[in-house]
Amino acid sequence: MMSPVLRRVSLLASGALLAAAWFAFAQPAADQPLSNPRETMRVFLEAFATEDGRPDLETAAGCLDLGDLPFPVRARQGRNLASELKHVIDRLEFVELAAIPDDGGLDRWVFNDDLSTPIVLAPDENGNWLFTRATVASVPTLYQELRERSVVEGVEEAPVTAATWLRDRVPSYLRTGGFVLHPWQWLALPILVLVGLLIDRIVVWIAYGLFSGPLNRRYESLDLPGARRILRPTGLLVLAGVWWLGLQWLGLPPRVHAWLDVIVLVLFLLAVGRVAFAQIDLLGTALRARAARAENRFQDQLVPFVTKTLKGAVAVFGIVFLLAQQGRDVTALLAGLGLSGLAVALAAQDLLKNLFGSVTVLLDRPFRIGDWVKVGDVEGVVEEIGFRSTRVRTFYASLITLPNARLIDASVDNYGARAFRRWSTRISITYDTPPETVDAFCEGLRQIVRANESMRQDAFEIHLNEFGTDGLEIMLYVFFLAPDWSTELRLRHNLALDILRLADRLGVRVAFPTRTVQLEAPTEDDSSD
Repeated sequence: MMSPVLRRVSLLASGALLAAAWFAFAQPAADQPLSNPRETMRVFLEAFATEDGRPDLETAAGCLDLGDLPFPVRARQGRNLASELKHVIDRLEFVELAAIPDDGGLDRWVFNDDLSTPIVLAPDENGNWLFTRATVASVPTLYQELRERSVVEGVEEAPVTAATWLRDRVPSYLRTGGFVLHPWQWLALPILVLVGLLIDRIVVWIAYGLFSGPLNRRYESLDLPGARRILRPTGLLVLAGVWWLGLQWLGLPPRVHAWLDVIVLVLFLLAVGRVAFAQIDLLGTALRARAARAENRFQDQLVPFVTKTLKGAVAVFGIVFLLAQQGRDVTALLAGLGLSGLAVALAAQDLLKNLFGSVTVLLDRPFRIGDWVKVGDVEGVVEEIGFRSTRVRTFYASLITLPNARLIDASVDNYGARAFRRWSTRISITYDTPPETVDAFCEGLRQIVRANESMRQDAFEIHLNEFGTDGLEIMLYVFFLAPDWSTELRLRHNLALDILRLADRLGVRVAFPTRTVQLEAPTEDDSSD
C-alpha cells in the first residue's frame, strides 16, 4: 500500500501534470454554420452577447480566417484578434443583420470601406464565410486607429482580453517602434522570465518543506527516488505554465510568439516526462517491494518490462503531442505508418524477434531474475529481462547482453530452478583397509546422510564401487536441499568434515596418489663404460 505522504506527493505531481496538460491541449475552434455573410456576422456578434457577460472568444475566433498565423499560436492569437475586431466594429457603425446579404454565392462582401483597410468577408476553400486574412492582418492597426473613438449608439462595449488590457496601459512611447518587438515587450520578456523562475523556486521550496523530509526518512531504506526527483519537475511544470500564460499577455507578433511557444512547449514536455518517469519509478519500486514478499517471483521479471513499456509510451506520447501542437496531421502520420507497417516489420524483423523473445520469457518463464542459467555458451546469473535483450552476469563478473531472439529456439539450462543440488564424488581409501571396516565406513556415511535434514533422504547412493589405482573407491551420490550455490557449498563443506571425522574415528586412511619407483643396480658392462 502507498503511504499517505507518498500518495500526496503523487497527487501533487499528477495534478500539476494534468493542469499543465489542460492549458497545452486547449485548441479551441468554432463549429458553427457560416454559409453566408449574414450568418457569419450573426455568429460573431452573438459570441460577445452571452448570458453570463463573458465573451465566447473561441467561437468568435472561428469566424476569422487565421490561415496566415503559425499553428501553435493560432487559437490564442485568434482570440485577441477577434476581441479587437469587435472593438473596431463597435466604433464604426451599428450592425443591422437584415442589411447584410444572406446569399452564399457572392464572391465577397465589404462591411466598411471607409478605412485604410476595409473589413471584408469572403468564402474560404471549404465554403465557410470568414473575415479575410487581409482583414485579420489589419486588425491591430485598425484597433490603434480607433481605440480613442467612442462606441456607436446602441452598442454595449465588450471587455478586452488580458493582452489588450496590458498593452493599453503601457505608455504610448513604449508601444511604437522597436526592432521586431515594441520597447515595452523587450522590457517585459526578461521580467516574465524572472517571475517564472521565482515562482518555480517558491513552489519547489514549499513542496520540499511539505514532503521531502517524510519521504526521505520513510523510504530511504526502500531505495525509492528522492523527493527532488519527484518535486523538481513539478516546479518546471509551474515554470512552463507561467511562461505560457505570460506570452499571451504580451501580445507578441505571431511568429515570435510561435518560436517562444515552441521553447515553452519543449520545456513543458521535458517536465511532464520527468514527472511521469518519476511516477513510473515509484510504481516500479512499489511493485518490486511487493514481488520481494511474494513466493512467485514472476513479478520480478514483469516489473522491468512494465516500467520500460510505460516509459516508452510516455516518450511516444510526447513526440506525437509535439507534432500535433505544431499542426502536423498526426492521424495521417499514424495511417502512413499503418500502410508501411509491412516494410517496417521487414526492416525491423530482428527487433520483433527480440520482442517476441521477451514475451516468450514472460509467458513460459524458463528462468527468472536471480537464476543461474546456461544458454549455449553463456552461463551466469540473470540480472535483467528487457525488451530487446536479457542481461546475464557471468561468474567472472562480466555482463553479457543476450538477444531475446536466441531464447525462442535455444535450450535453456536453468540451474536456479533445481530443488536439490547433486554432489557425485568418490572417496578413495587405502587397500589395507579390512572389509569389515569398509562396510562400517559406508554405513556410517549413510547414517550421516539420514541424520542431515538438508539432504534428500529418498535418493542417495553410498557403496564401494571401484578398485582404483591408488585405493578402494567409495561412490558418494547425494542431493542437498539448497536454494543457491552459496548454501550448496556450505552444506558440502559440513558433509566433508563429517566424513573426515568418521574416517578418523574408524581408523580409515584416505588414499592419495602413489608411485613406485624401481631402481636397478648397474651391470658390469655399464660400470666398464
